[in-house]
Amino acid sequence: MVNKSMYLGLATEHKILSMLLAEGREVYLPTVDDHGVDALVLSRNAGPEGGRIYQELQIKSLNDGGLFAAISCSNPRPNYWFVFYVKQHDTIWLINSMDFVKEASQNAQGSNIGKYSISLATSKSISKLRAQYIVTNFSKLP
Repeated sequence: MVNKSMYLGLATEHKILSMLLAEGREVYLPTVDDHGVDALVLSRNAGPEGGRIYQELQIKSLNDGGLFAAISCSNPRPNYWFVFYVKQHDTIWLINSMDFVKEASQNAQGSNIGKYSISLATSKSISKLRAQYIVTNFSKLP
């Protein structure tokens, strides 16, 4: 049986990676995705001592709706970003992990205790509460 959500996830990753490459970004892919990082993107600016800084991206997608649930974010940091995509709305949100943990709800009970959920859209519309995170390119990434 075809796993359509897996296909959408991979297609979304390729879409986001293609956008980053088209912007002239250096993009690196981890061999294994076991730490919640789908891509590393070299920052445009050097670090404090002239070193290279990488932005870590976690890419999430849904066919419709817009409730992203059971998301782990145990170590929010300035260089860790979430990219959310809803195919139905053909919309991308870029949220830094530090903002994500402020905006999202943390599950206090059940099997996903400690994980986060965030509503970015419904099947009918996009949430105006988080419209500031909608992007058409990745110029907001350092």
